[in-house]
Amino acid sequence: MTAISPMVRSALMVADLDRSTQFYREVLGLDETWYAGELSNGNAHQLLGMPAGSLTRACILKAPGPAWGMIGLFEISQPTPTPVSLDSQRINLGETCLVFYHTDLDSVQALLEEQKLPVLCPPLMLVVDDQSRQREMSFRDPDGVLINLIEWDQDDELRPEQK
Repeated sequence: MTAISPMVRSALMVADLDRSTQFYREVLGLDETWYAGELSNGNAHQLLGMPAGSLTRACILKAPGPAWGMIGLFEISQPTPTPVSLDSQRINLGETCLVFYHTDLDSVQALLEEQKLPVLCPPLMLVVDDQSRQREMSFRDPDGVLINLIEWDQDDELRPEQK
């Protein structure tokens, strides 16, 4: 029997590594660096489907604790990959959505407004089957990646969806 682990990380191809690193640190609080540097003198370009000689800078961020659920940010140049075309005001077929717990959605909303980033849905109480569940919101990062936050005070014993 084969087995798979929990997700190790999501790898995001970004236009500006410094801007994206700042966004994920400031807005989501991923303040630990698991790896940062240039992926050179190897074959990372093959794994990414890029030609030899491509330059790849990377920064892999994580929340405090185990090295799971990390966000890998990869800026590739020479050549620069083609951007994905998407409708930024709604979800798109085949699109991935990153989902995190967060303690304060209102502070995230304020940061997004300050940075003029697209918010698909401001914080609201999610209702499923006529029952209120928890506050959630959805928005896009600087490269258009869809993010969903679920509000949860980590001092509570149960996560919101378990109540």
